[in-house]
Amino acid sequence: LAARDVDLVGARDSAQRLLEHAARVSDPAQRIGSAKSLTGNKSAPAVERERLAACLRALASLLRDLGMLAVGADAGSLANADLQVNLGMLTSAFGSERSTRAFASVDRALGALERNASPKVVADWLVLQL
Repeated sequence: LAARDVDLVGARDSAQRLLEHAARVSDPAQRIGSAKSLTGNKSAPAVERERLAACLRALASLLRDLGMLAVGADAGSLANADLQVNLGMLTSAFGSERSTRAFASVDRALGALERNASPKVVADWLVLQL
């Protein structure tokens, strides 16, 4: 219910683009630039926080699926089965260990956001952890 006003498809698309960018770019400055896609335009802080939280939840779901694919789990257990081919291409960059670490980072980022941390700081920190 809390996500009813958030564009969930857009959040998942942003999360997927972020993972693809993190898989191919290791330069911290370029990664920080990609964090802007998580918070969106300069909007009201509450809207920015809500958008980031939705992106983080979508990112957690994608990372879970990446971890499942990395260990050879059945494709029927994927939460984002429609993205199986795209996620399969990311498994070389996001193996089991990296996807687990990234998932933990997303969890920490959600916790920080709930404790009223700045969405920009949370997004910047997260992209460096991926």
